[in-house]
Amino acid sequence: MSVTSVSEVYSQASTTTSTDESVLDKDDFLTLLVAQLQNQDPLNPSDSTEFTAQLAQFSSLEQLQNVNDTLANFEVYQSTLNNIEAANFVGTKITAAGNTVTVSDGLADDISVELGDDCSSVYIMIYNSSGGFVNDIDAGSLDAGTHAIEWDGTDENGAAVSDGVYTFSIYAIDADGNSVASTSYITGTVTGIDYQSGETVLLVGDQEVAISSLVRVESAGVDENV
Repeated sequence: MSVTSVSEVYSQASTTTSTDESVLDKDDFLTLLVAQLQNQDPLNPSDSTEFTAQLAQFSSLEQLQNVNDTLANFEVYQSTLNNIEAANFVGTKITAAGNTVTVSDGLADDISVELGDDCSSVYIMIYNSSGGFVNDIDAGSLDAGTHAIEWDGTDENGAAVSDGVYTFSIYAIDADGNSVASTSYITGTVTGIDYQSGETVLLVGDQEVAISSLVRVESAGVDENV
């Protein structure tokens, strides 16, 4: 009687997705192994070396499966810990890399700018969600370093803008008229946490901020330039 090697069957099954009901687990492997022994040709029994090799393969595959299960459980555990720890950000003032500014109840968050060199002129251009120009801010001459620039939440005609998220760009030049490198940041108070996107993000008003983009965290009530 011809009997397919259990190692071949198990090897083929291990390549099937875990959601397939036809996947063989270790109990199925042992059942097939016993069936192979029961149905072997008594005049030509299975070679002991091959049998030992099949058992060794089964042991290795089982260990790998256990390691995968352990890693999966650890990943869930670590993700849960990260989500719990992220909740501690609620109520804190953060600074993160980005070029958006939120207007809420008519009040705009400060715009944080880091300048690579002393500047004779610094302008901040503000745009709405559609990319339309809203207003510009003449910040004057600023030294190299990080500055918090205020926007009064009005457009170029002096009218109050609607609440929402706006973007901004920076134009900075030195005394010789050369462009100066700048980095923009967003600041604000964390009002919530969002876990739905698969990545834990902080909510600052209507803005979503990745934890990986944070450069500074302050306790609530701290009032100083970034």
